[in-house]
Amino acid sequence: MGKILVVDDDLKTRKLLKDFLESRGYEVITAAGGKEALSEILEKPDLVLLDIMMPDIHGMKVLDKIKQIAPRAEVIMVTALAEHAVGLETMKRGAFDFVTKPIDLKHLEELISFKMMQMSLDDEA
Repeated sequence: MGKILVVDDDLKTRKLLKDFLESRGYEVITAAGGKEALSEILEKPDLVLLDIMMPDIHGMKVLDKIKQIAPRAEVIMVTALAEHAVGLETMKRGAFDFVTKPIDLKHLEELISFKMMQMSLDDEA
């Protein structure tokens, strides 16, 4: 179905997202921070769920690096900040979209399904 990299410094969030996405048929790789995410990006995930606030490297910087290393990787930013300005800034930097914590799993699933379908159609064209 697709490979997703989940990047979050919170173990509970990583496990929740991994279990949820695997139950939907996705292959899931996880990373506990920005440095680990940048090494895991070499696994060529189709999509990255990337937390903004992480202790080692800020998510915005990780987003910028991902877009340099793997420009085709789609990124959905995850933030506890309820400010739309933050989300809009991530989209200006190349993120597909953003979701806020606590994560609405149904909404996230719809976003991922839409993006995966769109990517599949782009590959066929």
